[in-house]
Amino acid sequence: MSKTRYKNQKESNEAIAKAYIENDYTNSQNKLLLVSKVNYGKINSKVYYLSIDDKGMNLYEFKKNAERNLTLIERYEWSDFSGVTIDHSITKSVFTFVGHDKNRDITIEVKGKEVEQVIHNHSSMEVSVVKKPVWTKVLGYRSQTSWKMFMASTVYTLILLFILHALLPAATHNFIMGLALLILFLSIIGLFIGLIKPKWVLPKFKVKTRKRVLFSYLYLILSCFFIAVAFTDGESTSTPASTQVSSSQNSVTVASKKDGADSSKQKVEKNDSDKAVKEEKKQKTEEQAAKEEAKRKAEEQAAKEEAKQKAEEQAAKEEAERKAQEQAAKEEAERKAQEQAAKEEAERKAQEQAAAKQEAERKAQQQAASQQATTSSSGNYKPFENDPSDDRQSNMSCSGQIKGNKNSKIYHVPGGAYYDRTQDNIVWFCSEADAQAAGYRKSQR
Repeated sequence: MSKTRYKNQKESNEAIAKAYIENDYTNSQNKLLLVSKVNYGKINSKVYYLSIDDKGMNLYEFKKNAERNLTLIERYEWSDFSGVTIDHSITKSVFTFVGHDKNRDITIEVKGKEVEQVIHNHSSMEVSVVKKPVWTKVLGYRSQTSWKMFMASTVYTLILLFILHALLPAATHNFIMGLALLILFLSIIGLFIGLIKPKWVLPKFKVKTRKRVLFSYLYLILSCFFIAVAFTDGESTSTPASTQVSSSQNSVTVASKKDGADSSKQKVEKNDSDKAVKEEKKQKTEEQAAKEEAKRKAEEQAAKEEAKQKAEEQAAKEEAERKAQEQAAKEEAERKAQEQAAKEEAERKAQEQAAAKQEAERKAQQQAASQQATTSSSGNYKPFENDPSDDRQSNMSCSGQIKGNKNSKIYHVPGGAYYDRTQDNIVWFCSEADAQAAGYRKSQR
């Protein structure tokens, strides 16, 4: 296909690209399903087109002034990918293909739903569609950036305002203006309160920050200001009265011209009458305006007092909750202190009982030793003799005190040089006096 043909027919770039792609698929075994303009990778000045067939997709680069307008860049088979994540918006769809070696991000314009259907029908990839609320797909809300959402909301509000101003009857303009001014006043109060306590003025928001308060209430203030300006009538309310007075004057003039017989006195009286009517209507208009102004101020004052009352109630509620928490914490601390004191008292009693028990055992041992000493002093003492073949010390009342050797008739005191070496033929004595009474002498070392 020649380049001259497309220039002569003045076809669009998309039509030229589609013609080239259809020509490429003429001798191909793959079935061409659709062609779409795409963005590939990072944003640049190049133009790309994507052809979708039953086996995969081809990525082409479009060059308008080249000898061949369309150049094949890459070919992707459906089998090259294990899954795809799709993020649909109003004007485009972002496809993230998960490959075995590398991922591919391709943004398809307009035909995203059709491409998704082709992937479902002709591939075994796992398809995951990103679910978002409808409003996040609107221009200005897709990035979820605060300042972009603020600007978009303001622009959309102005557009809606112009439409409503054209559709609503003039009789409702004063009411809408008054309502807008009331909301504007409350929004200003809410902004100041929210910058101090964000959660008081953002009851339905999960994220309650001063930044959210600033953007939300600035949007309300600007919107109400635009509404009040748009619905303010340009003409004075006294216009009908002036028109009526002018009509009366014109009728008087016409009547005076018709009736040439009217005297100058009648004309003066008529003019005075008209002036009186004009003054009366002007006075009524001023009274009505003053009444409406007083009513508006009363409503603003009531709204201000109500907001103040709610703020005080909320502060009182929080103070009560804080005191309740402090009281609960204090009671918990006292309870733990009592438990700790009871535990320490129980441990002290247990220690006293153990000490008393040890003291009783010590006194019993002393008493037994005293009785044994008495018995030995009376000549009835019989020292303990262990089995010569048994080197272990036996457990008896005098064991571990004065150790005597039955063969050498020498006794050893604890700490002596041969006290620990004496292992056989041991005779135990409770005191040195008992050992000497039994005919033993003390070791020199």
